Order: sequence, then C-alpha cells, then structure tokens
Amino acid sequence: KDLDLGFNLLSDVILNPSFPENELNKKRERIKGSLRAQEEDPDFVASREFKKAVFGNHPYGRLISGSPETLDKIKRDDIVNFHAAYYAPNNAIMSVVGDITPEEIAGLIKKYFAQWHPSPIPLPQGEGARGRVTPVFSGQKTITIDKDLTQANIILGHIGISRGNPDYYAVSVMNYILGGGGFSSRLMQNIREGRGLAYDIHSFFAADKYGGSFQVGLQTKNESANTAIEEVLREIIKIRDVPVSDTEISDAKSFLTGSFPLRIETSRRIAGFLVAVEYYELGMDYIDKYPIYINSVAKEDVLRVAK
Repeated sequence: KDLDLGFNLLSDVILNPSFPENELNKKRERIKGSLRAQEEDPDFVASREFKKAVFGNHPYGRLISGSPETLDKIKRDDIVNFHAAYYAPNNAIMSVVGDITPEEIAGLIKKYFAQWHPSPIPLPQGEGARGRVTPVFSGQKTITIDKDLTQANIILGHIGISRGNPDYYAVSVMNYILGGGGFSSRLMQNIREGRGLAYDIHSFFAADKYGGSFQVGLQTKNESANTAIEEVLREIIKIRDVPVSDTEISDAKSFLTGSFPLRIETSRRIAGFLVAVEYYELGMDYIDKYPIYINSVAKEDVLRVAK
C-alpha cells in the first residue's frame, strides 16, 4: 500500500542526497568510537591483522570502516564526488520481491528514476585497487600481537578463491568436512571433542568477486595454543593427503543441499539472494542448479581442491 511512497523516498535518497556536514561529522565520530571499542576485542584485532597479511595492498586487506586517520581525511566534497562518480543505474542492481508484477515495477522505475542517467564508471586507481587477488608472500608467516589475556585468539589461513571459481562447490564440500560442519567437522571432533582444547573451532572460505581467503579460527588457553595449532595443521595435512570417507562426503552434500532453502525462506532473504546471483553472475536458474553442483562433487574433487 505504500509502494509509491517507498519509491518516492528511495529515488530521492539516490538522486538527491544532501550530505549535511553535521550528520557526516556525527557519523565519522560514531565510526571512530566503534573502532576504538573494537580494539578491545581480540577476535577483531586478529582478524584485521590476518586480512592485512593475506591481501596486502588489495582493498580486501583494509577495513571497510577505515581508520581514525583515514576518516579524518574524508571531507564532504569527497563524498559528493564519490556519489556522482559511482551511483549510476548502470552500476546498480535492484531486486524486488513481493505481490507485484514486473510490469508494475517497470512503471515505478520509469516514474521515479527517469532522471537517473547512465554514466561512465571510473575505475579506482593505485596499487592493488583493481583486479584479482594475488598472493602477497610465499612460505609461512607468523604475526604475534601481545595482549595481557589468558586466552589466545588464533587464525590460520591463506589466500582463497573467488566466488566465480568453478571449484567453489568442491571447496564447499571439502570445507564442511574439515571445519565448516559444526560438531560433525573433523576440527571440532579432534580439537573440542577429542582434546578439549577449544569451545569452538571453525574453518571457512570467504569467496568474493576478485578473490578470497581461507581461515581456521579458534580460541584456546595460552598454554595450549601450540598444541591446538599442531592439531589444526595435522587435520589440514590429512585432508590434503587422504581421501574423505563415503559417509563424510554424503553427510556434507546432504547438509549443503538441505539447508539451501533456508537462504530464501523470507522475502528479504530472497531479495538479497537475487542481488548476489546477479552480482556474481550465477544465472537465474541458480536455485535449480545449486543442488546439482553440490551433488556432482566426487571424493577425487575434494582431495584435489584440498591439495
């Protein structure tokens, strides 16, 4: 019933932002306050340093929220110019989910966005600003941040894959078995259930448009940190060297395909899902194809992508 009003407000926000100076100053101070508070969170600090180490000068290695120093350098003109450069219809995706036809949506877009014209989108400049993620270093690297804490926050990992990588689905199955499958994962069974070294341990691949990372994360007592790391590495070596069992791969596929509908159980989730499908160029038949992609993964594929 409020669709016209909603489109009116949305188009005004996109086409005519005013960026009042006092609001920008408030927002800047709120972000800086949040960053100061996060410095007390060991998990945040570890994650930030991990990203820096893995991605180097690539934008993926920086916090989206910036730093107190960079925030102070951003002036109103920078934001106005950024909006003018990048907020264009040819650089946007709109998904609409609800009791409405495509024809009705097309009419509303024509009515409220007629003055929104395509424009050339400038590519960011500077080192690491464009293109695929490339490895920053070879070999092993250890970063230690000394804080007076009784528990060690540990992240182990390296460069990962992009969302468009054809091995994404084999990697998903492999990682479910290694550390993404909750209590059924090998890492959880070994390090929590078997040795009692951590309450929670998990692994995941963060796969973005231009690359990604792989990481294992856990917290453990300082005195058991080295033991926990050794066991994590032992499990990583094992999944690289020995084929997974029929039961493990069957359980992984069942969970990944069975939980998939939960991603699209509400209108809001469907809308977000559709934007992701479009952004990552997965195809509008992706809902039907996802189970096929997962179920086609063989034990040989898991071993190959693990290596």
